[in-house]
Amino acid sequence: MIQEFLKKYIGVILLCISLLIGFCIYDDYGISWDDPMQRSIGEINYNYVFKGDNALKTFNERDYGVAFELPLIIIEKVFNIKDTRNVYLMRHLATYLFFVFSAFICFLLIEILYKNKLLAACGFLLLLLNPLIYTHAFFNTKDIPFLSMFIVCFFLTALAFKINRYHLFIMLGMACGLLTNLRIMGILLVMCIGLCLLIDMIIVINHKKLRTKSLIHIFAFSLAFLITLYATGPFLWASPLHNFITTFRNMSVFRQEVPVLYFGQLIKAPDLSRMYCLVWFLISTPILYLLFGFFGIGLVIYRFFKTPLLFITNSLERNNLIYLACFFGPIMAVIIFKSVLYDGWRQLYFIYPSFVLLILFGLNQLFRTKAKKSAIILLFIGFSSIGIFMIKNHPFQYVYFNQFVSSKKENHFRKNFDMDYWGISYKKSLDYILENDTSKAIKISVANYSGCVNGQILKPEQRKRITFVDEKDAQYFITNY
Repeated sequence: MIQEFLKKYIGVILLCISLLIGFCIYDDYGISWDDPMQRSIGEINYNYVFKGDNALKTFNERDYGVAFELPLIIIEKVFNIKDTRNVYLMRHLATYLFFVFSAFICFLLIEILYKNKLLAACGFLLLLLNPLIYTHAFFNTKDIPFLSMFIVCFFLTALAFKINRYHLFIMLGMACGLLTNLRIMGILLVMCIGLCLLIDMIIVINHKKLRTKSLIHIFAFSLAFLITLYATGPFLWASPLHNFITTFRNMSVFRQEVPVLYFGQLIKAPDLSRMYCLVWFLISTPILYLLFGFFGIGLVIYRFFKTPLLFITNSLERNNLIYLACFFGPIMAVIIFKSVLYDGWRQLYFIYPSFVLLILFGLNQLFRTKAKKSAIILLFIGFSSIGIFMIKNHPFQYVYFNQFVSSKKENHFRKNFDMDYWGISYKKSLDYILENDTSKAIKISVANYSGCVNGQILKPEQRKRITFVDEKDAQYFITNY
């Protein structure tokens, strides 16, 4: 009885547990270095849309998408949230809720692809039991919403091509418009979908009724995509094509020269190795996930060359070809365009759902063999060890390195790689001082801007006790390195 209940409602159970955990811990995380800037992007666009303020036209970050930031500002205004602590806690909770929602959508997607709730549960856990991704889901309103929206688009892609109805292609076009608004790299998935639609039309080119239906799908998807992209991107309103191209150019070679600690050397972001993002992916993703992932990738490539028509025509297998393109495409683009990356591989977090879905393709094949029990045991051990790590290291789970990086040497991680590059740890440092120093006025010096920003997420009565001063006048000095 209990076993049947768990089997039937495992997705809902995982969702509820994740939401409960999130509500218990969302206020444990500090404010990221970029959080105030992200909020200002939303606010300046809000003022442009609703108040006619033209500051957006000269704003340095005007080419950032606002499909997530603008709704957050609207929530602020509607609910009259003014205290900085409540503002940032709302932002963190909203980001996490969207991420967990997308993980549940991933669960449903895997059910569509494989009709297997165990596999679907594995997909859900692969998303949440990744220390780096999970922790960023609370404070990273840049990269996590884009990752989450990719999952939503993958789900609608599978659904639209399976059911083959124009209203689903309208929904898919709208979702892809929001995706591309969030990050210009969303155009990669749009191109994949467009190519699939084109192939489907060519296949039925001699069948009048099916050809007309195929053309309607192409038109519905394209129009919904363009209208949504334009409507949700205030920067595009003045000159859609020109500003879209400008955004693509700016984001392909980003304007950032921040020094990055990489294998013990401080290197400016534009001068980093082209393999920087790939190396970070390999050292900060659990090794078991990497093994299953590359097994799945190898299997997709092998199956494609064995039966290419099965992957090219409208079939569930074709989805795996899309995931393959969405995993390797961005990595190749970064290498070819010499894109400026920093802070690990966070600008490429959106490739992780593709990687997870490729893992699931490999697992689906293993589950059909005698290796099923061994695979399940390995997954159980892997999920358990990662879960224990995340609990023990809360709220600093994001400082995670796998066994590819040695931890035997003293301070090896700190001396070789950026760790708390967004300054999230400042909040816990401030909390510690406030808990252990009962003085009414405390003078604190911080190493960088992020330290001051984290003062904004403290309770009002705590903020009154703290003054940020120069190091020579301080009672305490805090750094995130």
